[in-house]
Amino acid sequence: MYQRRCGVGGRSFALPRITNNACRRRTLMYLGRMATLLPKLVVSAALGLLATAAAAQVKTITAPEQLDGQRVAVRYLDRHLVPLPSAEGAYAYDVIRRADSLGVRWRVRRFTVQGHQQLLDAGFSSEMPWVTPHARSREWYPSGQLREDVSYRLGKPDGPMKTYYPSGKLRRDQQNKAGTVVKSECFGPEGQALDECPGYRTAAKLPGKGAGQAILFQSAQKQFAQFVPKTFTRATDATVHLAFRVDSLGYVHDARVLASDDPQLNAAALETVRKLPRLTPATEEGQPVSSVMEGDFFYYPSRRTAAKEE
Repeated sequence: MYQRRCGVGGRSFALPRITNNACRRRTLMYLGRMATLLPKLVVSAALGLLATAAAAQVKTITAPEQLDGQRVAVRYLDRHLVPLPSAEGAYAYDVIRRADSLGVRWRVRRFTVQGHQQLLDAGFSSEMPWVTPHARSREWYPSGQLREDVSYRLGKPDGPMKTYYPSGKLRRDQQNKAGTVVKSECFGPEGQALDECPGYRTAAKLPGKGAGQAILFQSAQKQFAQFVPKTFTRATDATVHLAFRVDSLGYVHDARVLASDDPQLNAAALETVRKLPRLTPATEEGQPVSSVMEGDFFYYPSRRTAAKEE
């Protein structure tokens, strides 16, 4: 019997006297099935990574510095997306992979623990993730509805930017060039055009200071040193890495130590965060929102000795 082969995507089909139209129909059927399966395959890959973490020696990290020498790792988060010291009570988890492709050094994909709904897919060009976004970044609502789709270049929005309401309606349609807005249109929840676009995003900050977690932790370093017990001694430098949530009113919640070179310094780090003044909250689309801040406090024996001598 005469046979003709119809192939697509590495697959081939041998059918008796297959016509061009039949081949085309079979190809379209195969592609349609793969399009349906692809999201499931992505989630399955994430589930497989978690299920075989121990066997594959995938490291669970609590702080970015723990990625040193790792190609892939997992980190857990609570329902406010504040990092956790373990998987206990986790709402979501980040799968962090070393990419080293097209300027992207790290790629982070976030999923919910229950249902494994994807929440984030972002690339970063920095030595550590979560610092300098680069390339395409997408976020989803827990429902699965796309929340935003933004292109970055070396930390600055560059290219198309679209954000959406939970209903799926377009909220912002913007074009950027090296962090500068070239063109933008914004819409209300019912689809009505707005006279002007609100600010896209701003980070939480100390009153009177610049925005960003690096500035906040630098400003609070002096207070941390004052909370370290006067009887505490240590011969080498030490770091305490912690995270906390700033609510939409500017108040601090859920402060927790994620990594520490000396547990005796943990109380001083937590007290420093608790004593922070009311912050200016982060904003998104012009509205105050809850946000997460994460950083380090440092202990330097040499400075401690100098302070005592004074």
